[in-house]
Amino acid sequence: MARVVVYSMAYRGDVHPYAPVATELANRGHDVTFVVPREFHAEFASEPFRCVHSGSDFSPSELNQHGEWLAKWGMRFGGARLLELYLGQFTIPHLEAQFDALAAELEGADVLFAHSTAGVVGSMACEALHVPWISGDLFPMLIPTRTANPLPQVPSLGSWGNRLAWKLARSTRPDRLSMVSGFVDFRRRKGLDHRRRSMIDMRISPHLNLGMVSPHYLPPAPDWPDNYSLTGFTHWENAAGRVPDDLDDFLDAGDPPLLITLGTLGAATHPERFDAAVAAAEQAGRRTVSLCSLDATVDRIRSTWPADRHGAWTFAPLSKVLPRVCAVVHSGSHGTNSMALEAGLPSVIMPSIFDQVWHAHRQVELGTGVHVRRERELQAAVNVVLTDSSMGERAQAFGARLDDGTPPTADRIEQFLATG
Repeated sequence: MARVVVYSMAYRGDVHPYAPVATELANRGHDVTFVVPREFHAEFASEPFRCVHSGSDFSPSELNQHGEWLAKWGMRFGGARLLELYLGQFTIPHLEAQFDALAAELEGADVLFAHSTAGVVGSMACEALHVPWISGDLFPMLIPTRTANPLPQVPSLGSWGNRLAWKLARSTRPDRLSMVSGFVDFRRRKGLDHRRRSMIDMRISPHLNLGMVSPHYLPPAPDWPDNYSLTGFTHWENAAGRVPDDLDDFLDAGDPPLLITLGTLGAATHPERFDAAVAAAEQAGRRTVSLCSLDATVDRIRSTWPADRHGAWTFAPLSKVLPRVCAVVHSGSHGTNSMALEAGLPSVIMPSIFDQVWHAHRQVELGTGVHVRRERELQAAVNVVLTDSSMGERAQAFGARLDDGTPPTADRIEQFLATG
């Protein structure tokens, strides 16, 4: 059996999809270590893998401390300025600690399986120790292809135009935005290949890349790299997690409510969207459950709306809540978006950043969701998902087509280990 190191950080949606793969590999007899910020260790305490601190606290509670900056600046240019926070504050200043934490676990390991962006850091430790790494990619829309352009809100520009758009997107300038120089300087200090490459290219492993997205959701592009393939959505069931007693009672107290869950980023930057979504549901005569991440948003909803119709909690396992609701208002983040699809629920998507916009467009194409750009569009969107039976039927039919991507992902990792 092999020694496998799994690596991720940042929001729950960036970390949770790797937990079921780590569990599957551990259950197959492999020695699995998950290198992840301390905040997640308690959540994974009952899983059959070991957790080790990643060297920095790039995690939801720390990101929440920057809510004011995120609201004012982070959403500019489709969320591009988020790199100033994600890379400029949480990654590059901590590269030495992150490198050391990973290197300690990679010594004698057979492979690293990493979040594609975390892999930009992980690949450096892998190169230093001659350990191959596999990218577990949550963002296949960032793999260059002539069939689509990098901007989700812009239609295809044709083969020539799309290639030009990707060439511009892969440019290493302006460096202030891409932060490439920080990684180049660190690579130079470690004696590694320090030629300049774009963040898009650094996310791609030379060994194996597994897009953790269903091919039913995103058909593979014909010109993706030969070592890139889709394995399917991987959802962490959080078997040890429990629905709070008062939420459990609320869910049982009437018709299935509308679920409002905008993710940690959405809660930190746009808490007012929860109020707007609750108001839209109230106007439509539907109860709501809000999962808000932040205590302040929970308190505001509870003090504004009747408790018997509109409940609010900071967090609950989505896998246990989704089967008991009628539809979902969410941001389009990878985890929630894929779980809503698998549950066969229609969605109202209010995105904050580029990948969420891409998912909103894709749900509209599938006929399973409504893309909301402004709060004033919420009422009409909520009415659609609550009353359009055909959208609900399409969502159910599409959800029935989705298979668990965890076994195929583990299979591909084992195949790689077997063949070298």
